[in-house]
Amino acid sequence: MCEECGCGHTDPSGEVTHFYGKPMVAVVKLAEAMKNGDMIKVEGATTEFTMTVQGMRNEQEQEIDEAAAGELVAFKTPEVARPGDKIWLTMREAGSE
Repeated sequence: MCEECGCGHTDPSGEVTHFYGKPMVAVVKLAEAMKNGDMIKVEGATTEFTMTVQGMRNEQEQEIDEAAAGELVAFKTPEVARPGDKIWLTMREAGSE
């Protein structure tokens, strides 16, 4: 559950499907909308870190500002993420609904 923001999420906002180690890029299947600037927590059996989403790209490798639930997106991470790691939205970018 998302305890950091107190929002009460019980379901993750997405899941890592692939991770590319050399560029440190995670591919994530979104369960809810996400924008550049959103703060997320990446959590798994051996993974736990928070980060701000920046430079999100879609499946056509175009840089995008936001993505909807069900989309696959990719973005750089500061640490290793692993397939199956859960993504928790902890704080929306200012001005987001």
